[in-house]
Amino acid sequence: MKRFLAFCLTVLLLAGICTAGVSAKGTETACDGNCAFYPTIIVPGLGQSNVVVVDENGNFVRDKDGKKASAFPAYLQTGKLLKTLLRPALLSLMMQRDVGLSDAFVTALRDSFGVNTCDLNANPIGPVQTEKYPYSYARYNAEEREVVNTHIPFELYPTDLPRDHLYYFTYNSFGNHISLAEELFAYIQMVQQQTGHKKVNLVPLSQGASIVSAMLDYHPEIGDCLHKVLFVVPALDGSRIIGDVFTGRVTFLNKDYLYHGFLENIRLLDAATASLLEVVLRILPDEVWMAALQKGVNYLVEEVMTRSTGMWALCPSGDYKAAAKRYLSSPDRANIKAQTDRYYQAQKRSRANIAALQKKGVQVFDMVEYDYALINVGERWNDTNGDFIIQTDSTSMGATLSRVGETLPQGYKQQNTHCTNPAHNHLSPDGVVDASTGLLPDTTFYFKNQRHDLTQHNDIILKLAMNLIAHDDIRDVYSSPDFPQFNNGRNVKNILELLDKAADVNTKLLLPSVKKELAGAVAQANEVLSKTVDTADALPNAEARLSKALVRAGAKLPEVQAPDVLAPFSAFLFKHFGTNGYSELLKK
Repeated sequence: MKRFLAFCLTVLLLAGICTAGVSAKGTETACDGNCAFYPTIIVPGLGQSNVVVVDENGNFVRDKDGKKASAFPAYLQTGKLLKTLLRPALLSLMMQRDVGLSDAFVTALRDSFGVNTCDLNANPIGPVQTEKYPYSYARYNAEEREVVNTHIPFELYPTDLPRDHLYYFTYNSFGNHISLAEELFAYIQMVQQQTGHKKVNLVPLSQGASIVSAMLDYHPEIGDCLHKVLFVVPALDGSRIIGDVFTGRVTFLNKDYLYHGFLENIRLLDAATASLLEVVLRILPDEVWMAALQKGVNYLVEEVMTRSTGMWALCPSGDYKAAAKRYLSSPDRANIKAQTDRYYQAQKRSRANIAALQKKGVQVFDMVEYDYALINVGERWNDTNGDFIIQTDSTSMGATLSRVGETLPQGYKQQNTHCTNPAHNHLSPDGVVDASTGLLPDTTFYFKNQRHDLTQHNDIILKLAMNLIAHDDIRDVYSSPDFPQFNNGRNVKNILELLDKAADVNTKLLLPSVKKELAGAVAQANEVLSKTVDTADALPNAEARLSKALVRAGAKLPEVQAPDVLAPFSAFLFKHFGTNGYSELLKK
């Protein structure tokens, strides 16, 4: 009854705010709700909130550097891990069989990831705390600003939006999804009260889009309180990576792929490191590794991931029924399934709910990345087009794309599913994308070869986002030649660091030719960064030139690529001995 009354009170409060307006009295903004800007709430992505470990007294646990210990994606305690793993690892190595190593591996995972477990009502029960910011960016302390700027560098890419109009909604990615949607619903009302504005902007990133999608379905009346929604690489229909994991299609549990392909294709390692690990794996029989991996995956999926409705919201709708049958069929998980069933329905209605926002006059934009294969954890990693983490069908709300590295069939015609203007061309110049089948063909921007987890280092995406949250001059993909519908992805982190190095060089000590080349390289780098329409080779060429100029100036060591000398040896072992460990080779 208490929950029902609280719910009714919340609805009445929202209705009062959205229909009668908000009194400016007591607001915390300089404008008292009377300005051309709209308060903007960032709803960040997976792990982009500060979720920290606390002790039994609720005090922050700190690492050796005095920083709060992070709980995402796990709480790693090196000493404890070594104590757990060292003895069984040495015994297993000596005996060349599993002498408790696989069980110790599960214990190590439990000690690390266990802080993120939920109970059978999908509520977090681990010793963690999410740091909340129930006030605007203008009131953030230095530590809070550092946390936010790590994920969205506001200080690097300033916006005209007043700082007292900028908010960051934090949450636990492993949390209860219904609770998170309700928290966001209440957070919007809090922002309205603090700023005096009747309407706000929402900027959902990645996983944050699933929370917004749920809120729109559970509280459709919230649309009356929104001015603009800017989706950035949104997980509106989950990620196939989670879908594969939840349906038992994990690539590295196939030992042939683990020893010959997984490490080469993961794209988080260089080739030399991948080959080295493939060779090192053979110090133990393959049965030992596979037992440890299988037990480890079982623990993580069954006891951590599938107890969290936050994780279930990242399962694609097409995979949900099979995944729920696999992990939510037992009576003890009935409460979790009731909640995931609810979101599954919201997920299927997400595009209709977004279309309903537009009918209310809400401006809705989307930023999408494509032509980057998914990370190869799930079996379908290269069967679709994506951004390393999420398939583009999910982020684009239904655009049609070829597979990565391919193009749409010759003679392909634009389908115009959601665009009726014959003058609009929504086919990408590279022949990969038909944006007309996406829900928002006129307000969706595409970035080629952009990696999802490096979005915060794409300055063009950030500049476009900063413009959209502060102004209304860009209404669609045709509004500004500076921001076309199809653009190239890029990562400017390295070139910005090189420019910082160049700024510290004492040019008075350089030879004239070296000084001239460094100045030219800096100018080229700045010219590239000044442009918001990118070509595939512009940034790499500028970065390479600046790096060489800094080497000549003595401000940087030359980069040396480690040769992949072990690749032929690893390939030889796999071809002639399969996945056998060295002890098994000696027997043969």
